[in-house]
Amino acid sequence: MCWKFRGRHKSKASVLTAETSNTTTSSSSILKSPIRSPTQVSTSTFDAVSLELERTQLAPRSKSSPSGLPTHSRSRSGNRVADPLGLTVIYEPDTDPSADIIFVHGLGGTSRATWCYNRDPEFFWPEKWLPLEPGMQSARILSFGYNAQFAAPGPAPITGISDFAKDLLFGMKFAKNEGLEELGIGERPLVFVAHSMGGLVVKKAYILGQNSGDYMEMVSSTKAVLFLATPHRGTHLAELLNRILSVSMFHHSPKQYVAELGKTSPALEDLNEQFRHIASKLQIISFFETLPTSIGPKKIIVLEKNSSILGYPTEVSKSLNADHHNVCKFENTEDPNYVSVRNALKTVVSTLRSTGQQLPGNQRKDRLKQVEGLLALFENPSEDLAFFRRRWTPGTCEWILSNSEYMKWLHSGTGSKVIWLHGLPATGKSILSSFIVNHLLETKEMCAYYFFRFNDQTKRSLSACLRSVAYQIAEQLPSFRNALYEMSQTSVKMDKVDARTIWQKLFTSLLFKMTFSDTLYWIIDGLDETDSPQLLVELIRSISTSVLPIKVMLLSRRSPDLVSAFERLAASGPIQNLTIEDNEHDIRQYVEQEIDYMHAPPDLKAQVIRKLLERANGNFLWVNLALTEILQCLTLEDIEETLDGLPSGMEDLYHRMELSILSSTKPRDQDLARTILSWAACPRRPLHLDELEQALKPEFPVLLDPGFTINKVCGQFVVIDSSSQVVMVHQTAREYLLKSAESSLVIIPVEAHQKMFAKCMYFLDQSPQLQGSERRKSSHLNTDKEPFLNYAVTSWPYHLDSSSVISDEPLILLTKFLRSMSVLFWISSLADVGELKVLATSSRVLNTYVRRRRKYDAGTNPLLHRIQDLELVELWATDLIKILGKFGPNLMSDSSSIYKHIPPFCPRDSMIHKQFGINTSGLSVKGISSASWDDSLAKISLGSSSQTIKIICSGYHFAVLTISGQIVISSTITFEVVHVLTHGERVSAISFSHGCDRFVSSGFRTTKVWSVASGKIILNIQNPSSTRALDIAFSADDNSLVMGSADRGIRIAPLDVAEPTWSFIDQRLLKEDNPLDHTVTNSPCCITFSPDATQVAVAYRRFPLSVWSIDPPKLIGRCRRNPTDPNKLWAPVDRMVWHPFSGEVLGLYLGGYVFKWHPYNGTHHEIYASASIIACSPEGTFFATGDATGTIKLYNFEQFALVYQLSCANVVNDISFSPDSRRLYDLRGQFCNVWEPNALLRLDYVDEHEHNSDVGSELGSLATAAVSEATSELRDPVTAVSIQPRGTLYAAGDESGVVRKGKVTVRHVSHSESDEKWVTKSIFDAKLEVEVGGIQQILLNTDSTMLLVGKCSSATLLSVNSKFEAVSRPLPSQNSVTRWIKHPSDSTLVLAFSPDIVRIYQWHDLTKIAELDIVGASREPPIEDRQPLIRAGQSNNSVADDNQRHFKISRLLATSTGSNILFQYTITSKTKSRYHQTMIFDTSAFHPGSLAGSGPKIAAGTVNPLFLPNEVQTRVEIPLGILPKNRFIYLGKNFSMCSLRFGQRGVDEKTVQEHFFLPRDWLNSACLELSALLPDGTFLVPHNGEIAAIKSSIMLEW
Repeated sequence: MCWKFRGRHKSKASVLTAETSNTTTSSSSILKSPIRSPTQVSTSTFDAVSLELERTQLAPRSKSSPSGLPTHSRSRSGNRVADPLGLTVIYEPDTDPSADIIFVHGLGGTSRATWCYNRDPEFFWPEKWLPLEPGMQSARILSFGYNAQFAAPGPAPITGISDFAKDLLFGMKFAKNEGLEELGIGERPLVFVAHSMGGLVVKKAYILGQNSGDYMEMVSSTKAVLFLATPHRGTHLAELLNRILSVSMFHHSPKQYVAELGKTSPALEDLNEQFRHIASKLQIISFFETLPTSIGPKKIIVLEKNSSILGYPTEVSKSLNADHHNVCKFENTEDPNYVSVRNALKTVVSTLRSTGQQLPGNQRKDRLKQVEGLLALFENPSEDLAFFRRRWTPGTCEWILSNSEYMKWLHSGTGSKVIWLHGLPATGKSILSSFIVNHLLETKEMCAYYFFRFNDQTKRSLSACLRSVAYQIAEQLPSFRNALYEMSQTSVKMDKVDARTIWQKLFTSLLFKMTFSDTLYWIIDGLDETDSPQLLVELIRSISTSVLPIKVMLLSRRSPDLVSAFERLAASGPIQNLTIEDNEHDIRQYVEQEIDYMHAPPDLKAQVIRKLLERANGNFLWVNLALTEILQCLTLEDIEETLDGLPSGMEDLYHRMELSILSSTKPRDQDLARTILSWAACPRRPLHLDELEQALKPEFPVLLDPGFTINKVCGQFVVIDSSSQVVMVHQTAREYLLKSAESSLVIIPVEAHQKMFAKCMYFLDQSPQLQGSERRKSSHLNTDKEPFLNYAVTSWPYHLDSSSVISDEPLILLTKFLRSMSVLFWISSLADVGELKVLATSSRVLNTYVRRRRKYDAGTNPLLHRIQDLELVELWATDLIKILGKFGPNLMSDSSSIYKHIPPFCPRDSMIHKQFGINTSGLSVKGISSASWDDSLAKISLGSSSQTIKIICSGYHFAVLTISGQIVISSTITFEVVHVLTHGERVSAISFSHGCDRFVSSGFRTTKVWSVASGKIILNIQNPSSTRALDIAFSADDNSLVMGSADRGIRIAPLDVAEPTWSFIDQRLLKEDNPLDHTVTNSPCCITFSPDATQVAVAYRRFPLSVWSIDPPKLIGRCRRNPTDPNKLWAPVDRMVWHPFSGEVLGLYLGGYVFKWHPYNGTHHEIYASASIIACSPEGTFFATGDATGTIKLYNFEQFALVYQLSCANVVNDISFSPDSRRLYDLRGQFCNVWEPNALLRLDYVDEHEHNSDVGSELGSLATAAVSEATSELRDPVTAVSIQPRGTLYAAGDESGVVRKGKVTVRHVSHSESDEKWVTKSIFDAKLEVEVGGIQQILLNTDSTMLLVGKCSSATLLSVNSKFEAVSRPLPSQNSVTRWIKHPSDSTLVLAFSPDIVRIYQWHDLTKIAELDIVGASREPPIEDRQPLIRAGQSNNSVADDNQRHFKISRLLATSTGSNILFQYTITSKTKSRYHQTMIFDTSAFHPGSLAGSGPKIAAGTVNPLFLPNEVQTRVEIPLGILPKNRFIYLGKNFSMCSLRFGQRGVDEKTVQEHFFLPRDWLNSACLELSALLPDGTFLVPHNGEIAAIKSSIMLEW
């Protein structure tokens, strides 16, 4: 086997070699290689005495290379001073390590040279030889270095063995790899190999770790220690060495750790005594020297055997033919000493692997938890494996291990292979699958497996299978696990993603591109039982492209469809076929084992065995059922009669079982049998025994013994498995009952599903009353009392979907349910059990049912049509999907909100609002004119002067590029502007990094890389002259940028250097070697990089669209529109995007045609869409287009079919999907619109396995259903809200009335009684000189005669009547963050608030009369030390000291009574963390009479506000006001309306209450900042260009 080292292992070795061989040392190498004394040249422990006596190097010795060939000798080298200190990884396997092996050197040694024969790095056997040994490849190998150089001059350090041990523990816990990732020592078994004093260091570390909470768990993973000549009982040479050091001419000093090695050392005695009590937990192997070591002119044994071994009962000791110096160094791999040490290590590692001693470390567990969340796993395949293993009979299935076809698949070749193992029904395929899986796991192969189960709808899903396989691989393959972990940080859960997309995203685009030495084995059982068997076979075809070897085994019955699918698969590579034909041996083993339990003579047992084998025909199930009957016989005659009467085939046997049931049961019991068989054959998932028992009520109220009853009335058709689930004995039994028209127990699926739907409706209708007071107390679903309720809640849509539309009964039950409170109870229950996605399923099912019913009604008497009922169902179908989209998170946090909070927020014409939204909870929402559901989530203005041109989304942000070169980055959650980036020139290309932490913008002169977190420039790259970027992208690893420019150049810039520059990747790229090339203009019209930046698509006006591979540089293909039509061989392409996984290009031909084209196989498809822009969803399921009429169209990518259309005014400039593919963003003029179409919501939540294959219902897909159409009226967003101070009136304005550029206008507003209109008249205009930051605030005094204009560093007072500037006052520079407010009780005064001070001014001339420090203003959250404030108008892009903080006053308002002032400011730290500080002031503190020094002298003093406690402050997002009885009202972090009481003693935290929440689509930060509270408690909040007025009687009464 050829071993391939991992890159980091190889690079680490090469870096160390380079550092030790260079004569000049760079600054970086100095950091890596601490300076040591020139005398630091000895490597061993006690042979160093010889070094001090003679100060000579060892004589050169002849030696062999590791392969045994002679080579030159090497003398002692000073290179060893560069050997690293601390813990270093020297080899890491591709798979998750099975163990960690740490090498620890001894006295005078180093982390590498100690283990190198003659100091030659090529003989560093832990790195060079050990990883190549069979059985050792799975272990990670590390080396620990510490400064034990006794020959260093100068004063003696106090360091002893204990200090070295502490260094070892510290290194194990905190060491990082080259990627600065945790090493995770302690997550797996740990083995030490220690030489000389290193063994004592290991022992001490083990002792210290056992007694330390910080290290105890890590140290407990230590399983074995190999001691190489360790002085457990000291040595007489230690004292000699210290004496030599004392008199050395080099001024060496004695060392404490040398003294501790003496024969009578108390430290050693104490160490041995402590270690003795805990050593029983370890496997200990001790090696001792047998040759003398040269010490000056003498040769002596440094360590006697009795000092090198511990003498413990379980210790294994072994002599080595070496001296103390060479006991840890070996000449070659045939060296007997090496073989002894290697074999011991291999045995230890193999033992650890076989016992599975791998510890779950925190990092691994955390990452796997994230991966599990990404893959949305809901079941563990190991349960199915255990299910089938329990049914395995020892001695069976072993024939597969000697089968030539199987062994060929298992072992031959290194590439990927597929084998199809097929057989007749009930021939033991699943048992054989479990045997193969178990065998692979026992032999430590990397194996992933999945069992499709016919009786469980959730286990028939191909998507679930692929996600399960991916997770199992992630458990075993660290590189894949880490890649999925990184994906989990930026991607949404994949439970809603279709199987094809999962395959492309996780396997084709990720796993198949990884380099891996071992083979992956996949065992997929029950291929014929999945909903999409042909699709899985089609997907498997692409494993031939995998870099790593994957061997797939698929097991199923043989069917014509599968035969055809595998024949197509064989066209892409050889497929092995293996048929289960001769399984007589296995059946014999099984029968003989079962017959042992039969009380009968041996000859009768032999006769039974013979007859069963004669008639089995390879069918395990037949044998099992026959044995069950035989073992129940009580007499010899019964046995013989049973044997003679047993039919041979399964059909006949099932018929016999049916007759037995009918003949032995009463008519009522037969009805019970039919009911149970229906629940066993047609459930959405198998029912547990207690669920079935309740589902049988009230028709069958009491079953004394449910298990016995089921067995009696259903015979062997039904079994109760180990999980107490009631299931069919086999798929063939189910097929018999479903398809046997002559059977008395026949199950008609449509009728069965209709009855099961009715049963679910019955329980949902009864359960709210049954739950009673318990429901009100807990507000959670109680399934202990009603176990069937969980099934009814989640499964009624499944059964309705399969019910008949001919009968009126399902429609009557459904409309009764939808008109009652039961529907709210159902929604609440779904939230309780975490199954809200059923709302999406239900929405689809209801729409489908309505379409099916209307189709049926078309052929019936119109008088019989239930039109109103169908309209009700249709309206609820819309409501359900909208409730899920807009209120899903709220329901998950509080399921009871569906009763009291959600209905009032729904549109007036929605069914939920009509039935439950009026006078149900004391909550009312008014002011919103829209009566129906709207797909619009938000309309965000980027300023009237902004012209938007491009939008992109990534992670939690979206970025909008304007024509001026500004980039606005906003939150995808609240739509809040996070940064405004100013590039400084017009920008032609932008992109996010794959990690979503960086952003790049490219203009004509420069390309800038920004930090998404801070909004600051990281790198500034000069662009090539005379060209511009048409596209720019980060490489797959985010370590470089790739740019495609108008000069037909593809350039790259590394991002891991201080000053990156652009360079051509290869100048041959995009240079067409074609006679037509002269017709191509120099500038492409469009360039687009593939998602991983390895390919580039280039469009021209006069040449076909071309796709190139970047590395190697070569043309892949040209887009041929219609090869058969000479006039349409190709067409100019206006825009194009890449599909994220399939390798296809989506594009727009001039004229509005949309096409998709695969550059490798040339497949091409197009439709007319009248489109001008195009975007593809991140998961690849959809693409969207926009046109000049403002219409957005959504298409299914696979079927190229229109599924949704949105009509809206204004031209669409650009369009983008959100990262989770649930929203669409578009740009129209100065606005960014956010849409959440039903089509995206529904398909996002609907599982692919929800359809029932038993019935021929017209389910269809959205692609084949009617296109969903929507229209939307987008109003200009509200930009200003003002409320009447002590009344209930309010006013609002939009952006069209905002005054800019220093112009101030005052208008008189009056109401015209004649035409009921408001009339405005301009009475004042003024043009002001505006400083940096512009006008921050304008404020009229009480009688509107004076106007205060607040700026960053000054305030100007204008007289409205005289129209001239009255006065201008500068503001103190240290407090440039200021907000003004009228004095609540004194109209002659105005207050100026800053974060730490309040100033009081006179209105008429802005004379300052008082200055009050805010006591406790330093009580802000724990952030950096106070720094100078930044001006409020300063751009995010301005250059500032990293220690500065941004202060923003977010709220300043007076209460309606004028008794309090509410003040909040926001601090943004240098790390971009935000903190709020909220204060409540008593306005009496600002009364002139209470201020000392009033008059000519400015009063100075303090003011004591009421601060919110930190526990409360952390929950406050926006303070709104104070209502009577000292009730502080605020919006919480979750945007719920909350209140609490305060008094003179402070805030009472116990009084905090949540009253209601805001819908998710209302969470626009710009609108929320304008929200206000009226004195009567009415909450005003802008939404979609209107003001919503929300009242809650509960809040007012509280």
